Amino acid sequence: MKTILVTGATRGIGYATAKRLLARGERVYALGRDFSAFDLDGENCERVVFDLRQTDAIGMMCAQLPAIDVLINNAAMLTSQTFASYTPKDRRDVIATNIEAPAELIRCLVPKMVARPRIDGICGRVVNLASVAGFGGHPDVWYGASKGAILNMTKSLAKLYGPHGVMINAVAPGPTKTGMFDQLPQSRKDEFNRLVFAGRFAEADEIAKVIEWLALDAPEYVNGSCVDAASGGYLR
Repeated sequence: MKTILVTGATRGIGYATAKRLLARGERVYALGRDFSAFDLDGENCERVVFDLRQTDAIGMMCAQLPAIDVLINNAAMLTSQTFASYTPKDRRDVIATNIEAPAELIRCLVPKMVARPRIDGICGRVVNLASVAGFGGHPDVWYGASKGAILNMTKSLAKLYGPHGVMINAVAPGPTKTGMFDQLPQSRKDEFNRLVFAGRFAEADEIAKVIEWLALDAPEYVNGSCVDAASGGYLR
């Protein structure tokens, strides 16, 4: 049984991921701010109420967790504001949630993974949630910039920790049917829908399947990679 921390687990892709991992028999620590609509339970599901904007407290929070085998950095903020309308607080919140918090979680948790024995060459895994916005830009400029940062962070930290047996990869979804998707303007939805091969938007569980594979099943040689889950919405 793996012990897995999933951030942003109370809804959308994070919820679908936690549900899949629990079905696999893994122990899931579900991190989020509001659990009022969270209905996953059982002896293998633990709730972690925490606001990732409080980056200075992440170390203390991590110290209260057991040894984590897999970290899934899913939580993110999308404000759907124009660049000109962003306030300093809005900008700080997006940067803290989308960039600083994932980095701090990796800083706190991955060294403990490295200290454990390797199994099939692997001692720990990290899956970061990026976005096609990290490649092609986004009307919410700070969101797009943060996802570009996640992609670079994934590669940089894979170079740092990969030789020590930690797999660090990313998933870049296209627009997915979540609460965040509902914030997109219709023009943006129409634009993307013209590009995708499937002719529709992703379901949260489809992205969760990709995360599940990277978190549990991907071989050691998949490291420092980004899996595009966008049905051709971005080709590179």
